[in-house]
Amino acid sequence: MPDASRAVADPAPGTAPLLELRGVGKRYGAMWALEGVDLAARAGEVHALLGANGAGKTTLLHVLGGITSPSAGEIRFDGRPVVLRSPADAARAGIASVHQELAVLPQLTVAENVWLAREPRTAWAALDRRAMRRQTVELLDAYGLPLDPDATAGTLSVAGRQLVEIARALSASTRILALDEPSAVLSMRERDRLFEIVRRLKAKGLLVLFVSHRLEEAFEITDRVTVLRNGRKVFEGETAAVSRGELVRQMVGHAVDDREAAAPRRSGASKVVVEVRPSAAEPVAMELRAGEIVGLGGLVGGGRTRLARRLAGLDLATTATYRIGDEPPFTIRSARQAIEHGIVYLTEDRKRDGLFLDLPVASNASAASLGRIVRFGVLTARREQASVAPTLARLQLVSASLRMPVRRLSGGNQQKVLFGRALLARPRLLVCDEPTRGVDVGAREEIYRVIESLAEAGVAVVVISSDLKELLALSHRVLVVRAARIVADLPPTAQERDIIEAAMPA
Repeated sequence: MPDASRAVADPAPGTAPLLELRGVGKRYGAMWALEGVDLAARAGEVHALLGANGAGKTTLLHVLGGITSPSAGEIRFDGRPVVLRSPADAARAGIASVHQELAVLPQLTVAENVWLAREPRTAWAALDRRAMRRQTVELLDAYGLPLDPDATAGTLSVAGRQLVEIARALSASTRILALDEPSAVLSMRERDRLFEIVRRLKAKGLLVLFVSHRLEEAFEITDRVTVLRNGRKVFEGETAAVSRGELVRQMVGHAVDDREAAAPRRSGASKVVVEVRPSAAEPVAMELRAGEIVGLGGLVGGGRTRLARRLAGLDLATTATYRIGDEPPFTIRSARQAIEHGIVYLTEDRKRDGLFLDLPVASNASAASLGRIVRFGVLTARREQASVAPTLARLQLVSASLRMPVRRLSGGNQQKVLFGRALLARPRLLVCDEPTRGVDVGAREEIYRVIESLAEAGVAVVVISSDLKELLALSHRVLVVRAARIVADLPPTAQERDIIEAAMPA
């Protein structure tokens, strides 16, 4: 195979690229987050940007979005060099971005978020709320986005807030739309709707830059693909001309197991390790066995997360009775009580509910296990870092230092820190809500192996995933949730359609 890391391939014979990068680099101190990146992409193309966590994909999007300035190289737009010093510069050039970490303002309505800083005005410069609502309705109807323009954004699910971000990007006069993990929290129906939107934008002549860790999405929706590894471009070519295995090898530097092709999983577990008995106010009953991985499947908004959070003592206090092993039965009124009993919850929304963004990586990872680290009431940074380092290394965390603020990590590496925290709490029941969200192929395999090793050690594991292939490949059985209640218990031989049919309202 020819070396694709240096030469920029012409995206189509006789077609000038809309976007060109020539030797673009970004340096932070002595470290190059991007180095010598060349890329060419044309109008009317969906171009995938792939790579492991920390490969430089988000940094590249930040450069194109004017969030950060490149340290080297040139950006050319429609054949002319451009300088993007700010997001306003990028917007004027016709570049819009939907970033992996959501930036929706929860106190504002959907319409106010969509038109934030670009609100329509009356002839007297007053805010024209009627026009803003009308334009929002027209936008949502045009792209089939299921949002209420008057809904307060803070009341929406993660998937709903992601759709608000997409609507905001589509509301501008855009020629290049960059989507960073846009489907990570969407249901299959919402993902299909997103892909319809992307195809419509492509037909209108837009260039769509598409970042995803789900390779099946790259093959389904993109025309060309560029792979970054360790800040450098290592591959560029037509998506249809490259195999999945080759893309994985380019991304991580070696082949990984094809879990989707594996035979259905069966558990040899027999001993009930966690038992949840219902009450009049809490109708959900559940039995989880030692060494068993149980999937929670269903539609986005169907109550999987509500059920999981109640199971872990979050949100509403439950009146259900728990029993773990041969211990006396107990009830849970708080997350602290849940952790004390060995029930640990890994949240789906790391930014809002999971991480202390301004604290160091080590402090975030140790947050649920401080009782074992503190000595005589004193916590030292050295002891804390020594305690968390092996677990984070096992998860292949990419971080310049365990002392740096966790907000400076990529989204996938932030997810690894959150997962590390859950492991360090030594769970007897681990509830994982979208554990591989925003995580690259190699790290996803490592998370799978960690979950499986926990099960082999006798831990009961509950996994929520909107990726039904992942859910079926990882779980010993799948409980289907509708309206926050379990409506079906499916065996490992179940198919995706079985989950969807059981989850649909009667």
